[in-house]
Amino acid sequence: MENIYKDRAPIHPKCKGCGRIVAHAETDYCSAYIKPSVFWKRGGCALATHVVINSDASISQKERVGQQKQKKKAKKK
Repeated sequence: MENIYKDRAPIHPKCKGCGRIVAHAETDYCSAYIKPSVFWKRGGCALATHVVINSDASISQKERVGQQKQKKKAKKK
């Protein structure tokens, strides 16, 4: 069991309260990632059980971005 934790880094301070934390000896480790601080530097841990993602805000309204198609003019004969 000691061999599992020798390569792992301790948890990031934002990991406190997560359900994936494993207490071992003097420090706590993440059961999902070897280096959990890398995921918090990227913006957030995808497997965090204590973080609530508000997905309703992104779905509420679509915004059109970029150039829109132009309507063709009718040809005169």
